[in-house]
Amino acid sequence: MNLLKQLISFIYPLKIKTIPSERSGALEVTLVNGKLVIDSENANYSYGSLQRVLKKGLSYIGKQKLKQLNSILILGVAGGSVIQTLRKDFKLHTKITGVEIDADVIELANTYFQLYKTPNLELITEDAFKYIRLTKHTYDLIIIDVFNDTQMPSELFEDTFWEATSNLLNDKGLCLFNTLYSTQKELDRNNKLKALLTTLFNNVESLKTNQINEIILVHK
Repeated sequence: MNLLKQLISFIYPLKIKTIPSERSGALEVTLVNGKLVIDSENANYSYGSLQRVLKKGLSYIGKQKLKQLNSILILGVAGGSVIQTLRKDFKLHTKITGVEIDADVIELANTYFQLYKTPNLELITEDAFKYIRLTKHTYDLIIIDVFNDTQMPSELFEDTFWEATSNLLNDKGLCLFNTLYSTQKELDRNNKLKALLTTLFNNVESLKTNQINEIILVHK
């Protein structure tokens, strides 16, 4: 990366690339404070605030427990920042399966962040809801980070989705679900979901990571 551009980016963000995405609208690669991020029109998709939110959730689980995992499923890969967090910050070599419906954001991730070079990673371009219905694999940790800009699909809050998710978790498996709540309606939605999850899992925890993100962590 050009050193002058990196220095300028500490003063104001520099747009490096903008592409249209059929699924996500306009996607931008921006240089901010010397680092590249991927943003949609209204939200950070990777390598910015989102990466910090998910890292906080993973830190809550703890490095020791994460080291014991044999398989990880990520629903909603975007630019792959959570994969980078798992590999670099937590030093995990665990097999990771990433499912992402938007091929355009994967193209950006491969071009600007070399996601394709990540060892022991399988990337699948597929709808997350379809994948969990059809896959025969099970996992020790499932990370759910599915958004369309700032919107969360309603399927994420339905009984059938969580019943299928439970079936994909191995015994004593964990699921980390990143949610947004900026209105009372969304807060009520999250609270209703947590009540449902207590009927499906042994333990349900909530972690507020900033003003609008709530991580819901369930233990099978």
